[in-house]
Amino acid sequence: MSVHKAVPTYDFQVLGPLRVCRGGLTVALPARHPRMLLAVLLLHDGGVVAERRLLEQVWGHGTGSMTALRTAVSRLRSWLRDEAGGVASLEHVDGGYRLRVPDRSVDAARFRAALAADSDTAGVDPHERLTDLMNALEQWRGPVLDGAPDGVREDAAVRALDDDHAMCLQRLAALSIAVQAPELLLSRTRALARARPFDEPLHTRLIELYAACGRPAEALMEYERLRSRLADELGVAPSSDAQRAYLTLLDQDPPLLGGFERTQGRGWGRLVVPHQLPADIADFTGRDKATAVLLDHLGGVLNDPMRAATLVAGITGAAGAGKSTLAVHIAHRLAATYTDGQLYADLGGSGTAPESPARVLGRFLRALGVGQAAVPEDLAERTALYRSLVDGRRILVVLDDAVGEAQVRTLLPGSPTCAVLITSRSRLVGFSGARIVDLDRFDVDHAIHLLAAVVGHERVAAEPEAAAELVTLCGRLPLAVRICGARLAARPHWPLASLVAVLRDERGRLDELSVADLAVRDGLRQGHARIGEEARLALARLARLGAVEFTVGTAAAVCGLDHITAEACLDVLVEARFVAVVDTGQTGRFHYRLDDLVRLFVLDPGATRPPG
Repeated sequence: MSVHKAVPTYDFQVLGPLRVCRGGLTVALPARHPRMLLAVLLLHDGGVVAERRLLEQVWGHGTGSMTALRTAVSRLRSWLRDEAGGVASLEHVDGGYRLRVPDRSVDAARFRAALAADSDTAGVDPHERLTDLMNALEQWRGPVLDGAPDGVREDAAVRALDDDHAMCLQRLAALSIAVQAPELLLSRTRALARARPFDEPLHTRLIELYAACGRPAEALMEYERLRSRLADELGVAPSSDAQRAYLTLLDQDPPLLGGFERTQGRGWGRLVVPHQLPADIADFTGRDKATAVLLDHLGGVLNDPMRAATLVAGITGAAGAGKSTLAVHIAHRLAATYTDGQLYADLGGSGTAPESPARVLGRFLRALGVGQAAVPEDLAERTALYRSLVDGRRILVVLDDAVGEAQVRTLLPGSPTCAVLITSRSRLVGFSGARIVDLDRFDVDHAIHLLAAVVGHERVAAEPEAAAELVTLCGRLPLAVRICGARLAARPHWPLASLVAVLRDERGRLDELSVADLAVRDGLRQGHARIGEEARLALARLARLGAVEFTVGTAAAVCGLDHITAEACLDVLVEARFVAVVDTGQTGRFHYRLDDLVRLFVLDPGATRPPG
């Protein structure tokens, strides 16, 4: 059996975030409603979708109109003509629409064709089946239409594709065991099983994979978790297939691990798949654009066999802007893509003692299965061994809170199958081909949405004016808003207006913006400690100007500096995220402004001293 692998000139992709490629290059998608209309029609693979259904899925219940639908259809047709070279056509048929595209130009259609062509009849080489189905699985970059609104992702066609995905993994798991290479599918099967907690066939294959990899304890634990979940939530026992796998596990020794060369006397003896990510947060909100950019950049590793370098992305922004939160959220979204593991390190760049690359490499090597005695002492040798171990594997490396490029350069894998996501307060400009996302403070609406996610939408809806003033007093800084939300959540009897009244007093505002181990002042103090004495003095004098915009000339006059030195100090303060650049709209002319929380921090006599 063979599967046609030619990549069409135009490639419409729904197995992951919606993407359209022309000649291997990503095409800019149309505006939101035409884009979601395209997504729904692609899901139905040339079938007619009724107008009423399109209205429900693209606009939501009771919010769309036929006029809006026709406008979106017109814009989508224009986009298809201009950006897709007219290879696809949108037709109105019997009260609905259908999208005609060339054969094999949609990744879902190619995947299903390969799945349908698979045969387990006698005489078919299992190695060939494994290769063909692995090629089919490569079409998947993440959940179907990841990032699309719920109305689109709740389409029955999405559920059908998810079921086909699970079926493909089940077949592959059985084949990988048959050819004695179970480790090939273990991490992918585990990731999808976590997303489908009641898919018994998939969990059964996972149990069998654990056993085949020589990990009977984890196989038994997986069965027990499945049994408990089914009993507690559905009141049923595991299927006969799952029970048979369990009994086989109890009665027999696990088979030898195939497909991996055991290395003797070097301190490691099996392929280890690290999963080091911190927990994602349940109430993640906002950052839709940044999320889409990062998922698109880092999620393309599976579909680009010509990639020559490691993918690198960076998230920069002020203290408390949510860089680490976004990085962890993105990494969890990408776990199903980077199936050979996820490495994570807090580099401590905002503190007084950043982590050394050698220490981080030591932890990474141990996480990859290298025994303590086998970790080289020399930094260059650690780097070489690390890059050898990750070569050819799909591993995502998250480097949180980096000082700058020099700290992370030796931590970059050398393999194009890997990716690195870095967070830093500094602007990361030293990596060729890196995609950098600069996080600003939330706008008022997103800040209120975060507040509502923490304290409850009912409380925010009951006091909309207080909510708006509260997030404004927080400087729309995500950390400050989250702290206020946590304080209010702990006191359900408090009106929002009570906390607003407290925050209006500038003298004590920073004291109020702390809860448990979270404090806005800590991040500001760490950043303040990293700038030079001249920049600190300039910052202190600029803070006395109040909440106003100022020019380089004003800064020079206030700080008693010449124009060049004043501009250099402002560059340092901008890099440290204490001063923001305000575009005046005039070419080459900029103003500057201190954030209110920064100003209050600097004016507090004891704030800039380290806690002691």
